[in-house]
Amino acid sequence: MEPLIIYLLKANVVISILFLFYLLALKNDKSFWQNRFYLLFSLLLSLFLPLLPGINFSNLGGIQRQITMANPLNSIYTTIGNSQMVNTHISTHINTHINTAHVAIKQGFMLPSLMQTLVGIYLLVSFILLIRLTIKLLKLSILIKKTDKQLTAGIYYCAFDGTAPFSFFKYMVINKQRFNDRELQQVISHEKVHIQQWHSIDILFAELVHTILWINPLIVYLKRCIKLNHEYIADSEVINSGFDKKDYQLSIVQSSFKLQAHQLTNLYSSSKIKTRIKMMNLKKSPNANLYKYAFVLLLIAASYFLISPFSASALQKNVSVKSTKFDTGPLKAFEGLYQTPDKSTYIKLTEVNNVLVVKQLWDGREFSLKQKSELGFATANDASFKFTKDKDGNVTRLLAFGQDIWLKANSADLKNTALNTQQLKALEGIYQLDANKAAYIQVIAKQNTLITKQLWDGKEIAMLAQSDVSFLVHVPYLRIVKFTKNDEGIATRFIAADKQNWNKVDSYHPADTIKLPAQTLKKFEGYYEFKDRKGQFLQIIATANGLVLKQLWDNQQINFTATSPLEFSAKENPEFTLQFTADNAGRISQVLAFGKDVWDRNDSYKPLVEIKLAAQDLKKFEGKYEFRDQKGQFLQISATDSGLVLKQLWDNQQIDFVASSPLSFFAKKTPGFTLQFTSDSAGRITQVLAFGQDVWDRVN
Repeated sequence: MEPLIIYLLKANVVISILFLFYLLALKNDKSFWQNRFYLLFSLLLSLFLPLLPGINFSNLGGIQRQITMANPLNSIYTTIGNSQMVNTHISTHINTHINTAHVAIKQGFMLPSLMQTLVGIYLLVSFILLIRLTIKLLKLSILIKKTDKQLTAGIYYCAFDGTAPFSFFKYMVINKQRFNDRELQQVISHEKVHIQQWHSIDILFAELVHTILWINPLIVYLKRCIKLNHEYIADSEVINSGFDKKDYQLSIVQSSFKLQAHQLTNLYSSSKIKTRIKMMNLKKSPNANLYKYAFVLLLIAASYFLISPFSASALQKNVSVKSTKFDTGPLKAFEGLYQTPDKSTYIKLTEVNNVLVVKQLWDGREFSLKQKSELGFATANDASFKFTKDKDGNVTRLLAFGQDIWLKANSADLKNTALNTQQLKALEGIYQLDANKAAYIQVIAKQNTLITKQLWDGKEIAMLAQSDVSFLVHVPYLRIVKFTKNDEGIATRFIAADKQNWNKVDSYHPADTIKLPAQTLKKFEGYYEFKDRKGQFLQIIATANGLVLKQLWDNQQINFTATSPLEFSAKENPEFTLQFTADNAGRISQVLAFGKDVWDRNDSYKPLVEIKLAAQDLKKFEGKYEFRDQKGQFLQISATDSGLVLKQLWDNQQIDFVASSPLSFFAKKTPGFTLQFTSDSAGRITQVLAFGQDVWDRVN
């Protein structure tokens, strides 16, 4: 997503620079052919110049960084390039615990970020503009098709009385009855120039670029300039062919009140009549003016260095820890493929313009690292990445975010193996999850590719073959798939990365849902506390069709339907089940969620109530706190008028808290997220217990 944003930004910068130069220096020149080429070349250059790689001068590092620092776009590139990297990873502690308590609901689904939403809106507008352009072309082709045509010297003369004269490619639409012989010859000569010089291609190309760079207001004006320059060319050719200039100008003026034509065409009686006449009377630009076009080369070079990718990279390298001296060594040594210890997830590290770039292979996102020591790197938000070398000096391991271990892998581990139809067909079938009989997946061979289809929602996921029984799947909960075959070579089951077994079955039997009476559903209602993490609650609510589970830490709700008197499955994901347990009196005492998480019923739960603390009381909680189980992981707590703000220093995310007691706080938006502070005998705050589990010690 970020590369697309940066590309669009660079393309808009290039077209703006080149077109502004046209308006300032070339617009009023009578070098029409050169101007036509310049405008088209500007459009092409804006699309392709941002794709060129940056230049890195290994011998001019200091100069390069100085140029980089002066580049006004650098901060934008750096901000966009690192805007979403840490939040998508797997080690922000507070959020990790929230997600763990989430009991794997809707695995693999993530709400789009603000950046993704904006890009989606941008692409939607581009698609709408493309559709509108297509409709215009269809209407124009229908109009031309309805006319009576006569082919002469490669030009179709189309008789039509509903529009002013215009041309489109090899078609000239004109009503000869509207003009006398003299005017008719002028109109035909004018439109012939448009046809013979293929001006319609310029117009269509400009329209296509507009669908991509629509956000730039200069593009609309540029399209008008292209069409107006076409008229300059046609006017010049007509006058040079022998027609009287004043008579021709009078004909244009008289035709200016005629009916309007289509936007995608070259129109004889176009607007800007006064400008066209002024240009006809203007003396030809002297050859000395050609120096302006020579200046264009310098302008292109300046545009390239302004948008060059090396700038952002060099800047990140330049902002490393001040006055730190170390032997960086070649970044190539850190390049390669890295995998988690269970070989379920991969990242790829690549050196790009003296910067180490991390690519997450499960979603394609990239972010860059700045070097802080010989083996130490950090993200833009100072999240730590530390490498380990063996005795031979080869990089073997990466510790990311202070806790995630990535082992150096062989690139052959991700090599795509081509399987024949017979090998793929041997794996086809319907598979049932061993731990949840309501969950089914169908494996299908499609065009030399193996597809998994989730039968509960119809979603299809492609599988990358590593061997005839091993596949890689780019989804968070089914990354490595290994099939087991019988003696006949037919698959009987597969195991996913999460150690879940899927057994092959003869047919698909969706779980039968039953309708329970309202009074039966009522007995499941209440609050349930996570057995392994005290203070973590969810609420079960009865509805007319089943149950609703409400996660009190984020207020998310999931609908369930009954599959038996004590069992329920989620409507959207049958993998998510609830199995209730009743005591001897028939009272519900606990629920087993997702086949593993035990939640005990707790009717003593009371929603937290906000209280107000004085400003001086809130001030004593301020400070920096370090995670006890992982040194080097910090958060910052600040006082506000209404409570506290917790800032996670590894990703700068902020969470607002309000007090429920003099030493207890809960998050405004997610009341299940609590802070319990501890003070010493002098009343000084020494630590905080976050989420009922994580201890953070206060540090100076």
